[in-house]
Amino acid sequence: MVSINKMKKFVKNIMQAVDTTPQLVGYKADIKTFCAMLTDWAKGDYKHISKRTGIIVGICIAYVLCPIDLIPDFIPVAGQIDDAAVIVFLLKAVKRELGFYRIWLAARDSAVIDIE
Repeated sequence: MVSINKMKKFVKNIMQAVDTTPQLVGYKADIKTFCAMLTDWAKGDYKHISKRTGIIVGICIAYVLCPIDLIPDFIPVAGQIDDAAVIVFLLKAVKRELGFYRIWLAARDSAVIDIE
């Protein structure tokens, strides 16, 4: 399992990539949902992430956080392209899982019973 600190750093890197990489703008809603899912998973609130998704997330976290990239991050624009590609791959790989998470969120949020 990924530590909460690594998860927070990964989420921060993803959000920074969204803000600095025009190719990710169209994925912003899915990225926010993905980050919320990871946070709930890391806290133990959401337990429905498959082993496949956990493995994909772990590999992508390792790549994005690794200081050695195919294209070094210090190269303007081009340095973020490989991280953006990994993030897009990740979102496509976990698209179904994001749908399940959205259903879980809706059920959790509507589970409040009004007694009046």
